[in-house]
This record gives sequence, C-alpha cells and structure tokens, in this order.
Amino acid sequence: MIGIAICDDDIKSTEYIESLILNSPLYNQEKLNISIFYSGESFAKAVQPSCPFDLVFMDIEMSGMNGIEAGHVLREDYDNDPVQLIYISCYEQYHVHLFEVRPSGFIKKPIQQEAFEQKLQSAIQRIQRLRTYQKPRQLIIQKKGVEALIPTRNIMYLASDRRKIILHSIEETIEYYSTLSEEENKLPAEQFIRIHQSYLVNFFFVKQISARKVILSNGEELPVSEKHNATLQKKYFRFRRSLLESAHS
Repeated sequence: MIGIAICDDDIKSTEYIESLILNSPLYNQEKLNISIFYSGESFAKAVQPSCPFDLVFMDIEMSGMNGIEAGHVLREDYDNDPVQLIYISCYEQYHVHLFEVRPSGFIKKPIQQEAFEQKLQSAIQRIQRLRTYQKPRQLIIQKKGVEALIPTRNIMYLASDRRKIILHSIEETIEYYSTLSEEENKLPAEQFIRIHQSYLVNFFFVKQISARKVILSNGEELPVSEKHNATLQKKYFRFRRSLLESAHS
C-alpha cells in the first residue's frame, strides 16, 4: 500500500488530482490510498508526530498556512526525508524557497494529464526503490571502546580538536577520538563538505555561505578557510543544482 496525500484549498483542484490518480493504470497495480486535505494546517496536523504518507501533492498558494510552510512542517522530522513531495502551482518563481523543503517534483497549473502521470509514475518508482534497496546511512564511531551508529542525516557538522572529534547532531553533541580526515572518508562526499581544517559540514543544514563563513539552519556560524572556499562554492552550487534537477525530474 502506498499512501498519497493531496493538499489544496481549491476543491475542484483536489477532485481533479484525485480523478487523475484513480484513473491511472497505477491505481490498481500499486494499491494507492488517497487522503485529501483542504488546508496546510490540516495537513500539518496529519503528519505529526509521524507522516503516514509516501507521496504528497501540495499546492503552494493556500490561505493560512501555505504549501511551503506545510512542507517545512513535514521536513522538520528527518524520518520524513524519503517522503516524495511534489508541488503544484500556477507560478514557477518559488524555486529558491522550495530548496530547503527538498521537493521531488513540480507541476505547473493547469495540470496536464500526461505530465501528471509521468510525475506520479516517477514518484512511485522512487518509493519502490527506497523500500527495496535503501538502508539508513550511518556513521560508525568508537566511543570508549563501544561502537555507536549515528544516522548521517542527523549530523549537522563535525569539528576537530587535535585527535578529538566533536560531532554535532540535531539531537546531541558527541566527543570521541578520531581525525576529521578519517571521518570524512566514511561520509557521503555529495552531502558533506570540508570548509576548514577543523570543520566538516552537512550541506542539508547549510542556510547561507560566503567567502568567510557558513551559516547553518540553526543560526550557528562556522569559519571558511581560504584553502577550502573555492571547492565549497563549487560543490555547494552543484548540490543545489542536483536538488533543483530532481524537482523537475
């Protein structure tokens, strides 16, 4: 069973999207279960404390809580990272604002049946791949002789102090003995970037970068060394481009 949520404050739009799903060949093949929400607030309540949906079709322009704000509620829980979030709008100027909620697609209104079917099929294929192959990526650390597994998606950044690593996650700060180079080799290169000889940062928590500092989503500021600045800029824009491309795939 694949859970699908439709969130749009326009009843005609939700009815049309629902009809496209019900009439899709995928409906009976994949056993799709559809839930409809007419406001961002009602959707936000439904995904807390955990999201029961695999795929969300979200309108952007809604009264009250808009689709971007509702998307932020969804992404606040990192367990919801695999949820496919497809935005629907008459306008395309929202791409910069959508970056932080990591959409997996964008559909322009008025919705064309063929385009919608392609997005639906692509999203369901991703869901199936995640269910079949994806295992949580974790960083293995040794602390006082005991092995611990830290989900990489929860790691904001790592700092080094001589032979000691200070790992800052969304839940806690952990200190253990290692080097930043050793930890860097264990982490996915497309997600983590060295910004300084003493700092390794997770791109998903980067809010803003400049030649001298990185500002994280929690407001923390970390220094950027001249040695690493050019590589940081290049990899950061490559990372952003990959997210935007995935939104159009």
